[in-house]
Amino acid sequence: MKLLLITYYFPPCGGASVQRWLKWLPELVRLGHEITVITTLNGDYPVLDESLLEEVPREIKVLRVPSPSPGKLWKLLFGANSRLPHGNLDNSRDSGFLRRAMVWIRVNLIIPDMRRIWNPRAYKAAVEHLRNKPTDLVITTGPPHSTHLIGLKLKTRYRLPWVADWRDPWTGIYYLKLNPPCALSRKINLGLERKVANSADMNIVVSQHLARHLGTAKTTVIYNGYDATKHCTLDDPSPPQKSDKFKIKYIGRVTEGQKLFDMLNLIRNTLGDKDYELTLLGTGLNDTQLSQMRGMLGSKLRIVGFVPHNEALREMADAHLLLLLINYYEGFEGMLTTKLFEYLASGVEILCLGPHGSEAEQLIDTYQAGQCFDLSEAEAAALFINNSYQAWQQNARTVRSMDITALSSQQQALSLNDVLLGLKKH
Repeated sequence: MKLLLITYYFPPCGGASVQRWLKWLPELVRLGHEITVITTLNGDYPVLDESLLEEVPREIKVLRVPSPSPGKLWKLLFGANSRLPHGNLDNSRDSGFLRRAMVWIRVNLIIPDMRRIWNPRAYKAAVEHLRNKPTDLVITTGPPHSTHLIGLKLKTRYRLPWVADWRDPWTGIYYLKLNPPCALSRKINLGLERKVANSADMNIVVSQHLARHLGTAKTTVIYNGYDATKHCTLDDPSPPQKSDKFKIKYIGRVTEGQKLFDMLNLIRNTLGDKDYELTLLGTGLNDTQLSQMRGMLGSKLRIVGFVPHNEALREMADAHLLLLLINYYEGFEGMLTTKLFEYLASGVEILCLGPHGSEAEQLIDTYQAGQCFDLSEAEAAALFINNSYQAWQQNARTVRSMDITALSSQQQALSLNDVLLGLKKH
């Protein structure tokens, strides 16, 4: 099939937003699909990871469309030191009037998101591509959910099969619950969300919770998965090299509602002066937060900024205990990040902290990959941590008996392929 994928985030953009499709594309090419990608040229990316460019299959044609910079506009309106929010729309009282004003404007006046200003140019590029090259199917992926509006417009004009890929909720995203939009803004967002979900020939989503939220039968759950080509040594039975410290690691950004400092207190109170090191990698915390954390843990805290994806995987594999923090805000029970699947693939024991009932907890339980505790269950969580610490002291390694092959991105791409072929038949 000849596929057109429209995505704002694409290498050299780094972080979790690009991993889903970057892992699927090689498998789709292997299956015989001819793929063109329309993406941004020098987009406003949260982070850059130039190394990911090497993972884009050469067979794929990438059309990079210049985009007006929301970041530059933001700085022009609100000052050179102001940062364009990427997901975390903090609107607390101590965030300052300017910050709160920025968040209010973003939530109520810029619908559905700041990246919408790229849409006219991306749509024009898509029209030109469709005019000159036969195409069987269009795919859009969001966030930013404004990208789906391009797919909606193309669907109306060309009547081509269209797949909308939802990596995160739209109206159900947590920061809109923290910063509720006005009635009119919410109505517009909800209307657009429903129109996209109902107009797409198929919606593919990351979790069952998100599928239920969309409320249409035209929905298929396809996990982010892990790249099996990068986790090929997991079955090595040899014990890990003994290190001088028990290594606990959290990989990824921290969002509101994860109760980070409660986690830090749990670690500190449980392990005390024992030989351990807590690493926070790529968390994006501010200076005040970092100062508070260093005051709590001192030299036992290791802070690492953003690193290339392969290095993050090596950090995971080098841990003795991996932390997963589930947000306590409504809607997070269905958040299944790429990080979780990479945690599962690493073979390292997982400590999941957050409210019970999440889909992440279900996966961890199903694959016997660790344990999940509400932060109110401090005593039980402390026992789990101590047991993990003792296993490290004995240089023991937990051998996981469950086969997780079904969770690989390669297997998820096969599921996607079935969806695409099914749409072609119709």
